Amino acid sequence: MASEVLKKGGEVTSEVWGETRGFDFEGMRFGVKAWRASASGAREGSALSAPIVLVHGFAQQASTWDKVALSLSRTGVECFAFELAGHGKSARPTVGDVPGREAFDLVFQAQALLAFCEAVAHVAGRLPVLVGYSMGGRVALQAACLAADDLRDGGELNRISLRSFAAFAPCGRSGRLDVAGGGQRDTAATSADDVAQVPEARAPFAALVLESAGLGPADAASRGALRERNFAWAARVRDEGVSAFMGWWAGLPLFESQQYLSADQRERLRAGRLANDAESLALSFEQAGAHAMSSQGESIRTLCELAAKGIPVSYLAGELDAKYCKVASTLQAESQGAVSCRVAPAAGHNIHLEQPEVFASILKEVVESCTPEPAAP
Repeated sequence: MASEVLKKGGEVTSEVWGETRGFDFEGMRFGVKAWRASASGAREGSALSAPIVLVHGFAQQASTWDKVALSLSRTGVECFAFELAGHGKSARPTVGDVPGREAFDLVFQAQALLAFCEAVAHVAGRLPVLVGYSMGGRVALQAACLAADDLRDGGELNRISLRSFAAFAPCGRSGRLDVAGGGQRDTAATSADDVAQVPEARAPFAALVLESAGLGPADAASRGALRERNFAWAARVRDEGVSAFMGWWAGLPLFESQQYLSADQRERLRAGRLANDAESLALSFEQAGAHAMSSQGESIRTLCELAAKGIPVSYLAGELDAKYCKVASTLQAESQGAVSCRVAPAAGHNIHLEQPEVFASILKEVVESCTPEPAAP
C-alpha cells in the first residue's frame, strides 16, 4: 500500500504508512500499522526517541490509535500499532479451525508481542515503550510476566518466532526506518541473524504503560467466575451475531462516557466494532479473556520487579471509569508507589479515544524518560 503523506500548511510534517506486510509469528500473521516520525518534530542533535508499540482493545483495530500516534509522530516519535488475533488485518480463523483457535491463546499472543517489540527495537534502533489498552493491556501485561520470568532466570527469552523477523518491514522499505530528513541512521537491511545479536537478560521494551487494564483474577473463585462470564459472552456473540452483540456491548456502563464523543467519532467507533466477525470475538473471550491471565498477585509482583530493574511502569485510568480507578488505587497501594498510577480527567474507559491529546502528552513524558540526553559536544 502506498504511503499517505500528511501535509500541514503546505509543509510535510509526517509520513504515515498504510498497513505494513504484517508480522509473522509461528505461521500467524498479525496486522501492523506504523506512523513515521516527523523530522521537524525532533530536536536538532537530540538522541533518537524511543519508539512506541500500541496494542488496541477488544473489537478494535490499529486505527483506534490514529489521533494519538499522529500527535506523537509530529514530535519525532515513531509509533507502531500491533493488531491482536482476529482483529483488523490480522488473520482470522474459520469455525472449527483448531490451529486458528490456538492463535488466540493469551500466552501465544503475548509471545508474539514480545517478538514484535524485538523487531521494532531493531527497526527503530531503540527499545520501544509498550502500551496496552484494556484487552491489549491484558496481552501487554502477560508479555511483561513472560519477560519478568526470563529476567528471574537470567536467560534468553524463548522467542520462537524470531526466525520470521525479516517478514516485518514497512512497505517499500528493506531496511531500518529513518527519521524523515533527520540525522544519519543505519539503513542496512535487517535479518533474522541480527536478532540473535541483541543483548539478552533484559526485557524487550524500555517502559510499560497499561491503560484501563485488569490485573488478573484475585483468587481461584474469581478466575472461575470470569471464565464462566467470558464463555457466556462467547456463546452470546456466536448466537446473536456481531451487530446485535455490539449493540449490547456499547450500552455497558463501562462505555457510558463515550456518549460525549462527537457523532462522527461514535459512528467510526461503531463501524470499527461491526468490522469484526463473531468467531474471532468469541475466541478472544474464550482464549484471551481475563480468566486466562496470571493472578493479580503475580501481575503486581511482575510490575514491581520491572520497576526495580529500571523499567518504568505506568497505569492510567479515566476519572469517569470507577471500575478501573479502583484498580489503579489497588495497584498504587500494593506496589507501594513503584508503579506510577495516574487518573486522566474528563475521560472514561478509553482515555486515548476520549482525550487523545492528554494521552499523547503522558506517553511523550514516558518516552522522554527513556531517551537519554545527547552527549555534550
